Amino acid sequence: MNKFSLNLILLISLLTVQTSCTESSLKVGMGETVITPAENLQMMGFARSQVSTGVHDDLHARSLVIEDDSDNVVLLMTVSLVSISDPMAESIRKGVEVRTGIPPRGIVITATHTHSGPKVEENSAYFDFVIDKCIESAVIAWETRVPGRVGIESGEVFELGKNRRRLLYGGLHPDPEVAVIKIEDKKGRLLGIAFNYGCHPSGLDWQNTLISEDWPYFAIKGIKNMVGDDVWVAYYQGAEGNINVGYSAELSAVGAEMPVRNYWYIEKKGCQMAEAILKVLPTISTDDNQVVKTTHAHFEYPLRDSYPVTVREAKESLSEAKAKLETLKNRPEFLHTRTLDNARVDVFSETQKLNGAERFYSREQDIKTITVEQQAVRIGDAFFVTFPGELFAEIGLKIKNSSPYDKTFVIGLTPGGRGYLPVASDFIDGDYEVNGSIYGMQTGEACVDASIELIRKIAE
Repeated sequence: MNKFSLNLILLISLLTVQTSCTESSLKVGMGETVITPAENLQMMGFARSQVSTGVHDDLHARSLVIEDDSDNVVLLMTVSLVSISDPMAESIRKGVEVRTGIPPRGIVITATHTHSGPKVEENSAYFDFVIDKCIESAVIAWETRVPGRVGIESGEVFELGKNRRRLLYGGLHPDPEVAVIKIEDKKGRLLGIAFNYGCHPSGLDWQNTLISEDWPYFAIKGIKNMVGDDVWVAYYQGAEGNINVGYSAELSAVGAEMPVRNYWYIEKKGCQMAEAILKVLPTISTDDNQVVKTTHAHFEYPLRDSYPVTVREAKESLSEAKAKLETLKNRPEFLHTRTLDNARVDVFSETQKLNGAERFYSREQDIKTITVEQQAVRIGDAFFVTFPGELFAEIGLKIKNSSPYDKTFVIGLTPGGRGYLPVASDFIDGDYEVNGSIYGMQTGEACVDASIELIRKIAE
C-alpha cells in the first residue's frame, strides 16, 4: 500500500469521527511559568565556567494539553534549558500525574537546548525549583482546558538554521520544515501557537553571560507582536544535531571571534522564524474533532564498534598539534589569523579524539547496545516522534520521508539523551559531533526503524 492510499484511509477515518459528533469534544489548555533562576548560576551549553551576570530574557516551562472525546490526552512540555535529565523528567511526570491524572506515557518533555541558560545541579535548590515550575505549567494547562479546535500544517524557514558541517558548501539546512500547531477556542479565536524546528539556540557565544532563550525568544516575541500578547506561543526542538545559526562548532569551541554571535544577529534569525510562521498561520484550518493517541517503547540502539584511532595514535597527534600551536603563537604575524584559529581547532579536535578513544577502549567490548526510550504522538492526521538527544537533521528527514504519513515531525532533546547521533556518511569525516558520539554508523537506520514502528502503532 502506497503513502497516498494510507493517507486516504487516515483521512476517511478522521471524517468518520467528525460526522459522528455534533458538538465540539476536543479540549485544549496551555500553561506557562518562568524558570529563570533568582540568583546567578554557572551557565551551561559550552565548555565554560562563567557564572551568569544578569537576565536578558526569562526562561520558561510551557505546556500544551490536548484531550479528545475518548479522554485520550497528550501533554507537550518544552523547557528552556540545555537538557532535561532522567531524574528531573521522572519527578516532573510523577508530579503531573498526581495533580492531573495524565499518565506518564502521555507526557512529552523536551528541552529547547538554549546555550544561555544555567547549569542544573541535581538535588540543588534550582533543580527542585525547575521541577515545581514545570509541574505548575502542566497543571495550569490542565485546569484551563476549554472546548477548542486544532490544526497542524508546516512551512519552510530558509537561512535560519545552517548545516554547520557544510558551511563551506553553503550550509543549506537539509530539512528547513517548521511544523506549526494552531490552537483556537470553539468559536475560532486564536489561543496558542506551537512550532517545531531543528536548530541549536546557541547563537550567543561563551562570552555572553546573560540568561536568554536565544533566537526562539525573538521568534516568540515577533509572533506575539502580531497576534497579541495574550496568545500562548511555544518552541519545540527538532532534529538539530548538526544545525545552528551559521558558525563552526570547532571555532566556537576555541573561542574564535565571530561577529554573528550576538543579540543583533539572533534577533534577525528569530524574526525569520516569526515571518515564516505568520505566513503559514492563516492557511491552517482547525478542527474540533481530532484523534489523540500516544505510545512509547524502549529500543536497543547499536553503540559504535570501532574508533578511528588508538589511544597511542591520538596522543601522538595531540602532541604534534600542540607543538604547532605553540610555534604559531610565538610568531606575531599569525596573531588574529585563520591559521592560528585552525591550529587551536586542531588541538581541540585531537584532545576530543583522545578522550573519545580512551572512553571507547575502556568500555566493556561485550556491551554492544544502549537502551533508548522514544515516544510518539498522534494529533489528528499529524504524527510526532521523539528522540532523546541531538539527532542529525538528515536522520530526522529520513524519518519523515519513510513515514507513511505526510505530516510527520521529530521532537528532539527529550530526557535521557546521550549526545549526538550523526548520519552514517559523516563518520568518514569525523570532527566534533562524530568523534564525541557513542553511536555507530548503523545507529541512524535503527533510529529510523524504531521511529516508524512507533508511528505505525498509533496510526491503527
